[in-house]
Amino acid sequence: MDTLKESVYKVDFLTGAWDLGSFLENSRETLGVWGNSFVMLIGLVALVYAVWQIVTGLMSQGKKQTNWFISILLLIVGGVLSASTGFEFVKTIAGGGRKTIEDLGGGTILFLDYWKYYFFK
Repeated sequence: MDTLKESVYKVDFLTGAWDLGSFLENSRETLGVWGNSFVMLIGLVALVYAVWQIVTGLMSQGKKQTNWFISILLLIVGGVLSASTGFEFVKTIAGGGRKTIEDLGGGTILFLDYWKYYFFK
């Protein structure tokens, strides 16, 4: 009980110990952890489904139609996503897409600048 009182007294409500910047930083970190867990869960579901498809396809001795390409692709992608760095992998892909969009946007803007000088003299 003494530790609860001590921790309550340590919280400083009046001097502004809570600010918007620290809230946003902590929420970004927390959402990153949750996102990482969610991506790992999706990867595990993909792995389980891929193994199920492969095993039932092999056990049916050719009687069940199995899309082997999708099953193997799910196995590979699920393995990547279920790893502890799966979220970083997704962020890297998204960063590459962002860079591509920015490069395309920069090229389009340059094209429009040149277009303005050549066609509207």
